[in-house]
Amino acid sequence: MKPASPERRPEGFPGQRLVIVPPSIAIQACGQPITRDLCVTHLGAFVAAGGHYVERSHGTSQHILIACISGSGTCDLGGKEWQLEPGNLLFLPPRERHVYRSSAYSPWTIFWLHFRGLRTHDYLTSLGVSSERPVVTVDDPAVLTEAFEDVFRHTTHGFNPAAMIGMTTAFARMLGVVKVHQRAPGSRSRLAETRIHKVLALMREDLAHPWTLEELARAAHLSAAHFSELCRLQTGLPPLGLLIRLRLQRAMDLLQQGNHNVAEAGAAVGYDDPFYFSRLFRKHMGVPPSACLHGP
Repeated sequence: MKPASPERRPEGFPGQRLVIVPPSIAIQACGQPITRDLCVTHLGAFVAAGGHYVERSHGTSQHILIACISGSGTCDLGGKEWQLEPGNLLFLPPRERHVYRSSAYSPWTIFWLHFRGLRTHDYLTSLGVSSERPVVTVDDPAVLTEAFEDVFRHTTHGFNPAAMIGMTTAFARMLGVVKVHQRAPGSRSRLAETRIHKVLALMREDLAHPWTLEELARAAHLSAAHFSELCRLQTGLPPLGLLIRLRLQRAMDLLQQGNHNVAEAGAAVGYDDPFYFSRLFRKHMGVPPSACLHGP
């Protein structure tokens, strides 16, 4: 049985948070270094917002980001209906008609931001956002909430230049968090991504193991060639190159903690020859391992 629909409204929900940067401040910020690259003009959060409904015939002058934390909803954009569920982020372009609404069955909890700036296109391109693909998915909605709270806390300091810079840099960091936790679209792509993550976990659990490409590919249930291709796409490195990077990063951590000498740190990650380890470390990290002893 379909639940009774609550009154449709754009705001006015219990416990809502809503902040609008004064237009004069936003205009000034868009002309200043740092904030001219990426400037938040509105932001807010609605919890279990039954009846939430917004329709804009001509869109807005800013970009809009809506992040679904729980519940669900839909958006009409570009002649299509887009479903939003936990972990989905919807990016709405400026000056384009859109309608979005919370589900009557499972009202959504969302946070949202309006933003603009000279580098907006660069940030969206890095996430793969386009008119054909306005929805991005992350693997953990909790990371979105944490990043949003970091942006929101800067509004408690007013809208002086320092607070606006803080809000801009926190928002840029949030977009970076989204990139790190971004999941591939489509079930086949997500399955491949999951397999890569599984193998990465195996490598991290036993970095000293003499892993081979064939062994890693078998763990992912993929051919060596396909596994190598997917690893490059998702991490930017071939599997064995990634293994070296993980090993050297762990070795650096051990050296900085001060409990291992160079030979011990190398052996802990699979390099029994300290001279080879030192050469490899200098080549990839830019400094000899001895430079990392007892702190960065």
